[in-house]
Amino acid sequence: MKKILAVLSACTVLAALAGAVPEVVESAVPASETVPVMTRSYNESVSGSGSLAYIGQRDITSALPLVIKRFCVGEGDIVAVGDTVAVVDKDGTASLIESLGQVSQLAVAAANLSTAVALIPEKVTADCSGRVISTAADGAAVESGYSIATVAPSDSLVISAAVSENDIARVCEGQSVVFRCAAYPDEIFTGKVSRIASAARSQYNGAVLETVVDIQVKPDEEDERLKSGLSADIEVQLSDPHMICVVPYNAIGQDDAGEFVYVYEDGKAVRREIFTGAEFSDGTEVIKGVSAGEELFYSPEEIEGRSFIRSGDKNVGSN
Repeated sequence: MKKILAVLSACTVLAALAGAVPEVVESAVPASETVPVMTRSYNESVSGSGSLAYIGQRDITSALPLVIKRFCVGEGDIVAVGDTVAVVDKDGTASLIESLGQVSQLAVAAANLSTAVALIPEKVTADCSGRVISTAADGAAVESGYSIATVAPSDSLVISAAVSENDIARVCEGQSVVFRCAAYPDEIFTGKVSRIASAARSQYNGAVLETVVDIQVKPDEEDERLKSGLSADIEVQLSDPHMICVVPYNAIGQDDAGEFVYVYEDGKAVRREIFTGAEFSDGTEVIKGVSAGEELFYSPEEIEGRSFIRSGDKNVGSN
């Protein structure tokens, strides 16, 4: 009888140990965190960058480098074609030309500095009409081709912005635009596309030469903070705002079959194929495969192929 009891006791111990094995295994498996599928308002847009300027504004320049003795006009003054804008310091300009070793294109035939010096004007006159927007300073040395003064025939500000040739087909006059200026990074301004250039051009984006098309954006409201010359980043709105599902990048896996996630569903981690859309700094739009509020597992590549995982305090199967 004692032997039988001993055997029964041993069997009981072994059964208890066997029952504890899964718990030991479960506790040894790292917990996988989950995140809910979030929603946000989104509308598709085309981006570009440029700067503010008055419609029709022009720079008054000179073919020769000049030293300005004094200006005869100031910001806000109205000038007509032929009006004197500034008086030139001829001696200072002669010294500047000599120091630069430059000969104006107007003096190429003579090809000597004395001819260039002889061409120095006594004054700078306006070659366009309008309101003076800005001038160089008295005594300033202005290089050939650079702005001596800027004149605008209109008080209307617009943004001249460059849009990639890959996006321009989706841009139309009248579309709504939101824009930000570096001077006011926390402010959002609105406007409308008022003009699209009839030809493309090339420009460098860093070291890359790209083809762009210039567009004009007219701000919806006059704002004294908006000034000619300020840089602006624009977003042309292509659609009305609508709600989309957004998933963090580290909850999305990718293999030969495509992109996928693991969803916590009926006590299991279930793999689902997904299709993604717009990208953001904190995640990407999921067009198909998940719904708002569903729980997704982080690091899906680590879950792939495992038969058992833990989600916090929950024990979860995987398939």
